[in-house]
Order: sequence, then C-alpha cells, then structure tokens
Amino acid sequence: MKTNKEILDDFGKEVVRNVFDDNYRYSKNILFDNTKWGEGKEFTEVFNKLSSEDKTVISKYFSESLKTTIFSFLSIFEENDQFKLYYEEGQEKVNLADISEMLKGEPIIENGWIDRFSEELKKD
Repeated sequence: MKTNKEILDDFGKEVVRNVFDDNYRYSKNILFDNTKWGEGKEFTEVFNKLSSEDKTVISKYFSESLKTTIFSFLSIFEENDQFKLYYEEGQEKVNLADISEMLKGEPIIENGWIDRFSEELKKD
C-alpha cells in the first residue's frame, strides 16, 4: 500500500486539478474574455470595463475564494464523524482525515497541495 504522504498527495492532485484549477481557469477565462462561444457573456461585459489592475485583483480574489471553498468542504470530513473520505487499495482502506494532521489545511498551507500541484497558478 502507498504511504500516507503518497495517498494524500494523490488525493491533493485530484482536488487541485479537478476543483481548483478547473474553476480558477474558468473564472479567469470569463474575467479576461477568453471564453469559447460567448460563454459567461453577462459577466465578461462587466469585466471588460475594468482596468488590468482591477482584473488582477479580482483574479486573486477568485483564487482565494476557491481556496476557502475547498477548505470549508474538507472541514466537513474532518469535523464530522458521520462523513468520511476513504482511500482504498485492494482490501485495505484508510480514512484521509485520520492520516492527515489537518485535512482541510492540506490544500492551502505554504507548500500545500495548491502551491505544489496547481498548473493554473504557475501561469500567473
């Protein structure tokens, strides 16, 4: 079976790729009017009136908002015994909250999942 660190990193990569990066990319595309087929037009029309400095601030806000959302979502599994997140390999399974010192903090701490695995933040 993988080590606890490997399990948490694998889960973190999935969270960052499928939650943080997908949503951050989508938000930035709307903010900077880079959407396909006019998607989010009602938002891009407003955002197009902003200066590039304002757009940079809003982009940072999107990033922070997503981090807070992920933190809040993972806290459900850390703070409520009736909700569990498991990693299974063969017949073995481990509760992710049990193998992490603070599951909800894993994405947002310095050198956490988002810092290490986000492809979108590397573009900024």
